[in-house]
Amino acid sequence: MALHINPLDGIFIGDFFGFLISLPIALFLAFWFSAIKHRVFAILGALLGSFIGFVAIYAWIGTLVSDPPVLSSNPGAAFFASALFCSILGLAGGVLVDVLVANRSNRDYRRPAHE
Repeated sequence: MALHINPLDGIFIGDFFGFLISLPIALFLAFWFSAIKHRVFAILGALLGSFIGFVAIYAWIGTLVSDPPVLSSNPGAAFFASALFCSILGLAGGVLVDVLVANRSNRDYRRPAHE
């Protein structure tokens, strides 16, 4: 089954606006929780995580919509699912990139030994 993107579809509009609402939340929390020097990497990880959530919600809810409505999904469900799921995945992506960058450059994050 192919995924057809229709920008005038209510599911796409709800998913897109849920994604837009989740961006300030995920980006701010990723910046705030970040412990690395270059916080732009954590913000990019949060943006990527939110986008993955957007695509996942649209693909999942898009499969529930069919010509004879077997399972009905509405734009409101797509909006709230996208807002919550994209925020969660955005924060997870930011934390994951934060941990990976801190692990790669661990000499910047070591505390000096007390003597």
